[in-house]
Amino acid sequence: MPRAARKAAEPQVAAIAAAIDVIAALPGLADVATTKKLPKGFFAAVQALMAAYDAYVATVVKLVPGLAGAARPGTPEGYHACHEQPAAVTGVEGLAIYRASRPWKDFGPVAQELARLGEQQFKDIQALHTGKDPDKISMTGAAVQQGRIEFARRGELCPLLDPETHRCRAWEQRPFGCRMHFILGDASAADPRDPRWPKQVKAFNVRMPLRQMVALMQIEKRMLLTPAPFLNANLLQWVQLTEGQQLAEVGEAPLRFSPDGQAPVRANRNRPGAKKFAKEKERRRK
Repeated sequence: MPRAARKAAEPQVAAIAAAIDVIAALPGLADVATTKKLPKGFFAAVQALMAAYDAYVATVVKLVPGLAGAARPGTPEGYHACHEQPAAVTGVEGLAIYRASRPWKDFGPVAQELARLGEQQFKDIQALHTGKDPDKISMTGAAVQQGRIEFARRGELCPLLDPETHRCRAWEQRPFGCRMHFILGDASAADPRDPRWPKQVKAFNVRMPLRQMVALMQIEKRMLLTPAPFLNANLLQWVQLTEGQQLAEVGEAPLRFSPDGQAPVRANRNRPGAKKFAKEKERRRK
C-alpha cells in the first residue's frame, strides 16, 4: 500500500482498534459457550467495527489508482470472485453473518449447501494428502493449497450470493476478506474456470492492518469457542451451538423458530382482516 494511503488512513486504523477494544471489553465473552448468550451490545460493537473498516477501505480507495472503479465480490460486476470460496472468517464475523442469515426463509437449504461444499472441499484436499494420517493435514501444506484450487475450479458459487441478481445477500455483514478485495481489469478472469485464473487476474486487497487483525483473533480465544476459520464450517458451528436457534445477547428475547426452521411471522394488527377489526365489525352489526 502506498505510504500516502497508510498515512491518510491512520484515523480509520485507530477507529478499528477502538472498535475491537470495545468488543474485547464486553463482560461475559468467556461464558458464551455455556450460556449461549452473547454480551449485551455485542452486535452493535461488531457493526461499529465493520463501519470503521469500511471507512478505512474508502480512504485507501481514494489514494490508490484504479480502485475507485474496480469490481468487488458480491456485486453483479464482481461476482465471478464469489466462485473462489469459502471465505476466511473470524469468529466475530461469523456470528454477525449467522445472526443476519438465520431468519432467511431458505436458511435451511443454504445451510445444507454450505455443508455440501465444505465436505466436497475437504475431500478435494484429502485426496491430495500424502501423509499417513488422513485427518492430520497442515493448513499451510501443499494439499490444502492445491485442494482449494481444485475445489475453486468446480465453479461453485458462494451460497450467500443470490444466483439471480448476483448480489451478496449478507452484504452488510460480509467477511472482511470480501470487503477488502478489488478486481482490476476484466473481472470475468476472476472466475476459477477461466483459463486466465489465477495467474492473469489483477487484484488489490485492502487488508486490515496486522496488529488489529491479531487483536480481533485474540477475542476468539477469550470466547473459548475455537471457531472454524472458513465461512461454511463457521456458520454451521453456530447452528450446532444454538441447536438451530438464534444466538441472542444477554437480556434480549431470542427469536424462536418453528419446528420446520422458519422464523415466526409477526401479526399485522393493522391489516383489514385482523381480529381486532373483525370484532369491531361484529359489534357494529349487533
